[in-house]
Amino acid sequence: MKVSRFFHQGGAQVQPGQTLREAANKMRLGGVSCLPVMAAGAVVALLTERDLVEALARCDRPGEAHVEDYMSDGSISVGLEDDVAVALVKMLAIGCRHLPVVDGSRLVGMVSARDLFLAAVREEAAV
Repeated sequence: MKVSRFFHQGGAQVQPGQTLREAANKMRLGGVSCLPVMAAGAVVALLTERDLVEALARCDRPGEAHVEDYMSDGSISVGLEDDVAVALVKMLAIGCRHLPVVDGSRLVGMVSARDLFLAAVREEAAV
């Protein structure tokens, strides 16, 4: 099964210089727990709920802190034609629940562990 069948297209994004408050509002409005951090048209990092919790615990003024100060590595991605098993292995290897989905170097969406879990359940049900 290919990632292209299970990922979420588009979605909110943030820039490294945006505040954590802006990012948290984008997560809340979009109903997501991870945002790709974009610079010069490319994914440079991810901002996760875990990153926001870290910021709240360490920062005196989280409303003024910036995404770039707390973002996670976002250099790992999956392609549209990658198998879902590849995405799962990458998630397990780096301990994350979300990956950017790219078409070449262009971000086209995100895939979550939940998306891949549902893919596995659907495949098992079809057997």
